[in-house]
Amino acid sequence: MARRTTYSATVTREGRWWMVDIPELDGVTQARRLDEVEQIAREYIAVTADLPLSQVTVEISGIEAAGHDLLDAKTLVEDLRSQARQLETLVADFSRELASALTNADVPVRDVSNVLGVSHQRVSQLAQEAAGTPSDLTDVVRQVNVRYQQDLLIHGKDGRVLRVVEVVPPSSPREMM
Repeated sequence: MARRTTYSATVTREGRWWMVDIPELDGVTQARRLDEVEQIAREYIAVTADLPLSQVTVEISGIEAAGHDLLDAKTLVEDLRSQARQLETLVADFSRELASALTNADVPVRDVSNVLGVSHQRVSQLAQEAAGTPSDLTDVVRQVNVRYQQDLLIHGKDGRVLRVVEVVPPSSPREMM
């Protein structure tokens, strides 16, 4: 079996075209859309280097448009989405545990819905979802405070850190409401 050959390519927007530069071959090709770049580069390399298309791999090392590094921007967007999913999971977990703790403490469901900003029907669902595990409001608040006692930071895969907001944990469960 023949080994795969990897080539590097950089992509730059010029007018209506994405210009694809392949330095190893001192070659340039073009694509209309960004999603076509890899395939067009592979085809160009296969023809130029007389290789089977199946053996050609392209690694996009940079994408630039209007003076912006789009590869960095794409990575940051992906990192932010990942962090948002993690925060959504935390909010869901916290909401479920808080609904359970408050309903177990005989707080009316409609009041819990006011605190959580969801319908009273959703509060009932959340409390049922958490029904398998006994909950203690103090423990729930402590867990969130321990987990988020520092600033909320977004950690990018490339090591960059973006401070989003300073999280000031409540000193008592009463301050949360």
